[in-house]
Amino acid sequence: MDVQVWMASKEVADRLDVHVRTLRNWLEMFVPEHERQKNPQGHYLISEHGFALLKEVKERKDAGNASLRDIQRQLIEEGKLPEEIATAGELTAADEAAITIAADRSVQSVSLHELEFTVQETLLQFQKEMAALSTFQQMQSTILQKIADIEEMQESLRLEMRRVTFEMDLMQQRLTRRKQRYEKHQPRLSLNPLRWFTRADRSISAE
Repeated sequence: MDVQVWMASKEVADRLDVHVRTLRNWLEMFVPEHERQKNPQGHYLISEHGFALLKEVKERKDAGNASLRDIQRQLIEEGKLPEEIATAGELTAADEAAITIAADRSVQSVSLHELEFTVQETLLQFQKEMAALSTFQQMQSTILQKIADIEEMQESLRLEMRRVTFEMDLMQQRLTRRKQRYEKHQPRLSLNPLRWFTRADRSISAE
């Protein structure tokens, strides 16, 4: 038992690459009523056979300059559409022109909406970049302040090292002077014990 598959009009429009309003106009002309139905939300559901008819209409429309009325007549003559559909969805040249204009306006409306959306997205991106730039400037200011603080600490460290070096030099000078004074006033005794005995022997011999 075959299971009938129904597709939403939005899906069919996407597959055929046409606007939804254009698709709704084609439904009246090319899809019999038993091949299309509406769901509780009022959206069309199209059968597989209805989709095949719309696909052929799209291919014939893209292949040449035939009008919708000519394509409908061809399909009826080929037995692919019942003759009753010609009167049910009969369109005059003015009707076709009105449909085309309405579709064009819908496309323009969609294009304007997309353009507006693009502008909003660009503006939002610009705002984000400006906020990031502001944050970067704040970070840059903080970094510069940190660098200034480090330079100030380095200068303080250099001054402290100079002070310590000066005090160490002064202390070294004091130690040197003390050592010189000590060496100047201490008795000059020989540290060689052999020299002591030698001197003693010499004294005894002299006696």
